[in-house]
Amino acid sequence: MARFLLWCGVVAGPLFVAVFLINDLIRPDYDPVRDFVSEAAIGPGGRLQIASFLITGALMVAFSVAVGRVVSRWTGRLLAVFGVGLMLAGVFVSDPVPHTVRTSHGTIHDLVSLIVFAALAAAAFVAARWRPAPVWTWYCRAVGVAVPVLFILAGGIESATGVFQRLTIAIGWTWAAVLGLRALRT
Repeated sequence: MARFLLWCGVVAGPLFVAVFLINDLIRPDYDPVRDFVSEAAIGPGGRLQIASFLITGALMVAFSVAVGRVVSRWTGRLLAVFGVGLMLAGVFVSDPVPHTVRTSHGTIHDLVSLIVFAALAAAAFVAARWRPAPVWTWYCRAVGVAVPVLFILAGGIESATGVFQRLTIAIGWTWAAVLGLRALRT
């Protein structure tokens, strides 16, 4: 059972990235350089991104159970927060950016996003201590720093918001998949 749950984490990241790349191609009014991934959940066709949040979040929660047993209790807990946060991001759809009108859904989505990326960065730092090897420790710490830095850049550089957010996601979700693959070897 633990192997199956670990595979959930290996699959979750590539699935999430594949869905936002598909959205980047099929949404005519959507600019992946400028727009947040979450904005693909707005309006017609938004169900694909909402489903991605819900399914990926559920996969990450399942993954967190095995990580809590194989890697560390705290890494598992932080990944559970990450997964639940992704599901909440799917339930509470983002407001369009720039914000002309703020809704309670959009406000909750933004708060949940902060928690999602903070939990992911914290999980990387905590996992750095698991079966320490210089490359693994360096990789985890680099991800733990890169995720919040890129997240802040995504919110601060309007002309390239989408690029920085996609880099944040690609780096963070890839780390989770690598963690799963590393745990599968134990």
